[in-house]
Amino acid sequence: MPTLLSWTSVGIGDLDVFIPSPPCLVVYTSYADDEPESTVTFIWQDETTGIVHHQLLFMEPVPFETALKWAEEHAPTRNIERIHVKHARTKEPPKPTARVKHAVKKSAAKKSAVKRKHPLRNKPRSKGLNGLPRRHLSGAWTAVDPSM
Repeated sequence: MPTLLSWTSVGIGDLDVFIPSPPCLVVYTSYADDEPESTVTFIWQDETTGIVHHQLLFMEPVPFETALKWAEEHAPTRNIERIHVKHARTKEPPKPTARVKHAVKKSAAKKSAVKRKHPLRNKPRSKGLNGLPRRHLSGAWTAVDPSM
């Protein structure tokens, strides 16, 4: 009888990397609209190249227990000793509750303070030589004669 192992994965940031121990079968059941979808996948590693391969063996809209039973029955035909399992439950995530946000009152000192404009904002552009607008050329500000 093959050994059942839980789905082993490593989280790298937002990425979840599954680490199987080939040769093995992977039984995975997920739910869409409260209907189960189960798969059994065979994972093995090529001895000469080291490449990890996979093959989908079973895919049916059956519960987790049925897919696991199928995997246990077919494991001896491929000399499988390990079965990795993952069962995504139908449990819904908790719904956030509405929170009451209290308005922050401004202190009297802040209300009475006069808004000041930034000293460099709305400042007219400076003129270059001879009252002509400046233009930036090659890292240096120079006055440009528009008649040129």
